[in-house]
Amino acid sequence: MTPAVNGAGGRGRPEQLGLAGRAGVNYAATVPVTSYETMGWLRTAVGIALIAAPGAPMRLSGQREPSGADLLLMRTIGIRDLVLGLGTVAAARSDDVRDVRRWTATALASDSLDSAASLASFRSIGKRDSVIAAILALTFVCGDLQARRSIPAAPG
Repeated sequence: MTPAVNGAGGRGRPEQLGLAGRAGVNYAATVPVTSYETMGWLRTAVGIALIAAPGAPMRLSGQREPSGADLLLMRTIGIRDLVLGLGTVAAARSDDVRDVRRWTATALASDSLDSAASLASFRSIGKRDSVIAAILALTFVCGDLQARRSIPAAPG
């Protein structure tokens, strides 16, 4: 049988890794991905999308063609999300739980403040857009909270 790699870095046959009995499934490697690393990758993807196509989310609102200032704002939000995402991924792949806690706390604070700012802006951007932006930010807040729950206890 072809050896497989388990999440802890050990090698063994599929039946030794608990993969026996799964007909037609050939696992060459299993790599555990934590929810905080997943959130980091998701945030990275959002950041790249906002940098590459900053007008797309604004056009969805159907209001008007985004101005240069609007595009700059969306790109800066994209840069922020890219940095937070890559920082979270790097921390998740390190051995320092404290780094993971810092990066996920920073992301949680950012998303929480985004939600509050969205709701506070309802007079200037309209109730519908304000609520949609707040719900989007709250979705990330929920993901951040779930990610924080999955962080292992700090050693010592």
